[in-house]
Amino acid sequence: MKKSILFILLVIISTGLSAQINMVSKKIFLDSLNHETTSPNFTYTRVITNYSQKATRYVVTDFYKNGRKKMTGATLDRDILKKDGEFICYYKNGAKESVVNYSEDHKSGKEISWYENQSKKWEKQHFWDPKTKKSQTLILNFWDANKNQTVVDGNGEYEETDGSITQKGVIKDGLKEGIWRGNDNARKISFIDNYNKGILISGISIDEKNVQFSYSSLNEKQNINRGSKLKGN
Repeated sequence: MKKSILFILLVIISTGLSAQINMVSKKIFLDSLNHETTSPNFTYTRVITNYSQKATRYVVTDFYKNGRKKMTGATLDRDILKKDGEFICYYKNGAKESVVNYSEDHKSGKEISWYENQSKKWEKQHFWDPKTKKSQTLILNFWDANKNQTVVDGNGEYEETDGSITQKGVIKDGLKEGIWRGNDNARKISFIDNYNKGILISGISIDEKNVQFSYSSLNEKQNINRGSKLKGN
């Protein structure tokens, strides 16, 4: 009789703890573009560990399908990812990819990134002004995949890949300077940009039909990438 009562109590406690865990945390499924989807058509999972609690910040962790961490940090909104504080990203094999600090969903402070073999990739410094809502990024140091340092103390040659876009050019005092050349493989375009102290002042994009479009600001360039009709050459 005593054993039966003890068993029932253990079941009740276990069920209560399980319910508490499920109540506090929330798990969602994400596709390759980090859009919410349904299982089993997912690429990542996201867990908000203190979802049901009223808090100023919520701990969020993304996982690869293999169960390893992809990203961990804190968000100001439990339903919308608004990064705040330190975020750490990982490669699929578990190696560290980057460490960066955020302030109100904007990068702020030093960022360090590594290649998958854990050799250092870059060091950047981010500035965010909450009053003017302006941000700036300085590229301090950069190493290529062969461990050659091509940017030293904010000066040198830099190349980067962001999704389908690859570009390279000169860094001066931490900012893009002069002619930068690149390709967007997803949209099948190439481009030549001209920078002055980190500000895009002119550029030309060339699509797969050899049609050229000119632009004089980053906003114009982004509109072209969205397929908007701008002045052609």
